[in-house]
Amino acid sequence: MARKSVVIRLAGESGEGVISSGDILTQAAARGGYWTQTFRTFPAEIKGGPCMYQLRLGDEPIYSHGKWCDLLVCFNQEAWDLHWDSLHPEGVILYDDTEVTIPDEYLPRARPVRMDKLAKEIGGSTRAKNMVAVGSVCGVLAFDTTPIEELVLKRFAHKQGVADANIAALHAGEDEAADLKGALHITDPVEVEADRILISGNQAISVGAVAAGVNYFAGYPITPASDILEWLSARLPSMGGTTVQCEDEIASLASVLGASYAGAKAMTATSGPGLSLMSELIGYAGTAEIPCVIVDAQRGGPSTGLPTKTEQSDLNHALYASHGEAPRVVIAPVSVEDCYWSTIDAFNYSERYQVPVILLTDQGLATRLEVIHAPDPDAVELWERKTSAGVEDYKRYEYTEDSVSPMGIPGEEGGQYVATGIEHDEWGHPGYTPEIHVGMQRKRWSKIDPLKNGLARIVTHGDENPADVAIIGFGSTYGPVREAIDAARAEGLSVGAIYPRVLGPFPADRVRDFCANARRVIVPEINYTGQLARLVRSETGLVVESHAKCDGLPFAAEDITDIVKQEALA
Repeated sequence: MARKSVVIRLAGESGEGVISSGDILTQAAARGGYWTQTFRTFPAEIKGGPCMYQLRLGDEPIYSHGKWCDLLVCFNQEAWDLHWDSLHPEGVILYDDTEVTIPDEYLPRARPVRMDKLAKEIGGSTRAKNMVAVGSVCGVLAFDTTPIEELVLKRFAHKQGVADANIAALHAGEDEAADLKGALHITDPVEVEADRILISGNQAISVGAVAAGVNYFAGYPITPASDILEWLSARLPSMGGTTVQCEDEIASLASVLGASYAGAKAMTATSGPGLSLMSELIGYAGTAEIPCVIVDAQRGGPSTGLPTKTEQSDLNHALYASHGEAPRVVIAPVSVEDCYWSTIDAFNYSERYQVPVILLTDQGLATRLEVIHAPDPDAVELWERKTSAGVEDYKRYEYTEDSVSPMGIPGEEGGQYVATGIEHDEWGHPGYTPEIHVGMQRKRWSKIDPLKNGLARIVTHGDENPADVAIIGFGSTYGPVREAIDAARAEGLSVGAIYPRVLGPFPADRVRDFCANARRVIVPEINYTGQLARLVRSETGLVVESHAKCDGLPFAAEDITDIVKQEALA
């Protein structure tokens, strides 16, 4: 019987081509008409150490990467030792015959593949080992290799001999698995819609920034945010913008603030350690009311932590970092597609409310490849900042009805001002009286109140006002939660999820109303201390169950299903 979706996991040593094998299979599946989603994990070192690439493909949209492997591909013995317990009871195993020993009880569904041997015979080295592995996967899936051949020919167009060797290795691997052909037959895809694209979270953020009108980007390379700097460095200058690689994260944000002061839509991207360095400048941007967008692709911490693993442990830092209660907006996209729209929202909120906006993703979402419908550019709505043009008796920090003051742009007549971080009056003159400080703090915070009072989008799934279980989450846990809710509702449970995309300021009333009738309220998140659960308790007064984990891996839908079905925690 044909399967609706298949989970493939490739594992081995960093440097063996595990990640490139996964990328090739994912691109080929997308070109072949399948929906896909991936997850990858690898060591922080350039070469060496275990790495893994998981691909789930199916004939319908994929919301999570899957838990149990239908096909496990082992490049070495460590791959088997680390991943055998993730194999589905009916899962198939492909393994390098010179590297891996499989226990006898698994041999009936295992197939040795001469990865090293065939690579050496065909190309004179083991460099084509990954193509042999890819070919063997295609053999098991009865997958058309034409899209892969096209990818190889395009990649090595200037090296015909290399292209021929890789294609030969591909077919050799396919022949190795001939006796398992169709063992994991997947439903044939429907005709590919023209608007489908394969894109990562970081790429979606980059494209969203361009759609939002970004014209200045400054950054410093840091895993897992570096793709944004690389993508914009290659493309933004040709669109009339500027990209600068700075000496560190402090200089990056300082440069962004200078560009924004001059009128540019400006942005930087970093991870947790870089966000720590930016803390003082976040406070300055909040006090001087200078718009900017900061992407934080979260990774495992603390300190250098787990640079290539996923975590959601920067929430507190994003909400509160910088001394003295500095205002900012914090947004958490829930999917790769939402990375695009959230980036546009980030620029809109930043420009309208003249605040720093922190966009929280994580390693799993940032590096995930996913097939989505291409966003409709006609649906993009852009907000611009209020400027001093035409304003008489200009006061940079004027108290206004909506608490947003006109911002002078260099060159505007009468719009000159000092963008100071010291406390100031309406003109920007230093002022230290209680009345000035209280007034300015009220002004700076109240201008973002619309985001907690209905303006910001909230994502929900399942039952509205569920009777059994309400789930509150943020960011990348949405996909697994969505799948788990569908499974629970099919069994008769009343379950629903609410995902505030804007976490600061927190939409307490809307969350409280959603959960009002629930017997249990659970909060799944990827950190140690349950940061979102603590935020929900403090903002809403709700009694919630914290289900936090910090193993560097995303939730699977099955994990959420188990939580939903268990009795309430004591």
